[in-house]
Amino acid sequence: MIIKMLGGCREVGRSAIELQGEKNFILDYGIDPDEPKVPIAPKKADAVFLSHSHLDHCGLLPSLVRKFGCPSYLTPVSADITKLLLLDSIKIARINQKPSFFNKRDIDFMKRHEEYVTFGQEIDIGKSTVKFISSGHIPGSFFTLVESEGKRILYTSDFNTNNTRLLKGADARQLKNIDVLITESTYSSRDHPVRNQVENNFMEAIKNSVYNDGVALIPSFAVGRAAELLLVIDSFNPDFPVYLDGMAKKATQIDLNYPEFLRDHKALQRAYDNVTPIGSSMERKKIVKNPCAIVTTGGCLDGGPVVQYLRHLWNDEKSSLNFTGFQIPGTAGRYLLDSGHYVTEDGMDLKLKMKINHFDFSAHSGRTDLFEFIKNVKPSKVLCVHGDNCQRFATEIRGRFGIPASAPKNGDKIKV
Repeated sequence: MIIKMLGGCREVGRSAIELQGEKNFILDYGIDPDEPKVPIAPKKADAVFLSHSHLDHCGLLPSLVRKFGCPSYLTPVSADITKLLLLDSIKIARINQKPSFFNKRDIDFMKRHEEYVTFGQEIDIGKSTVKFISSGHIPGSFFTLVESEGKRILYTSDFNTNNTRLLKGADARQLKNIDVLITESTYSSRDHPVRNQVENNFMEAIKNSVYNDGVALIPSFAVGRAAELLLVIDSFNPDFPVYLDGMAKKATQIDLNYPEFLRDHKALQRAYDNVTPIGSSMERKKIVKNPCAIVTTGGCLDGGPVVQYLRHLWNDEKSSLNFTGFQIPGTAGRYLLDSGHYVTEDGMDLKLKMKINHFDFSAHSGRTDLFEFIKNVKPSKVLCVHGDNCQRFATEIRGRFGIPASAPKNGDKIKV
């Protein structure tokens, strides 16, 4: 068997891996939407396994399925979220006058070729067996374990071994006798702070704004993150209005449709019922006139309702902007953190007077957890992908465990 790296090597974005054997399997097929950068195109695809519904893993899936007519295996919650994000990406590309690599007909074609799977399920394709195991990243995300030609290959994609309010962490105990581990290394260079302390600090900042007659603006990624934030806020029994805006509404509703993929469906339903959905410019202008908390897309400030909120609140010293996710280089959010200015492509340049806070609600395993995971799995070989420090991480794995580890480049082929 040959593992060919199609994308996501020594970078974060456009994740895609090809397993060449009796059957050709594709593990994820994403895009880097900001460039845009696409993965290498395979010459054949008998099946594609989608680990989860983030665009850097699913963003070019319609083109792949359309070209080869192959089935895509994914959880039903991932299927619904993927369609939501792909349709939105077409709209954003049109607004920004950027190329789109597929259209709605391609998405419809992809939907007709979906095969739904769930955690713990095994399927046989030809002489290969594929198993899907919860990865704890976002609802419906899974490890892909492929057993073919006498070899066991585990692709983690993005994963988290720690429990969050939304999901149970990934469990490595059933992952044994792995010949090749293909692991993400996003946070191989640092650990995340203790989640309980992050939640306490987050709520303290929110309350400081609201109790000071300000607005706590909380930009969030729609998929996974918004639902987690609703659970956190609701657990503190807020005595002030909490609003939910943007694509986060639909994404959370989709999560609620699949209780089997959630840690506590009732808690999320309660949290969702306790917020007020917002959907119009008139409503946004109204709610910012009084103290409240607003969870809204987009998480990196490049689009979504958060832009309108900032136009109203940027010079209010009583209000706060509370980041809850990594600010991707090149985005308005990252530029704001670096410069103090909120600058948009349409010419807006604001020196924010709002208090700016940043909280780490990452759904990825940190450095210590990555090493602990590898220690527990005990693979015969490790390939480090999906990170900015893949080479250094591979060096550390070799030194710490004596396991052959490398950081392949896009286009490399590894014989198993």
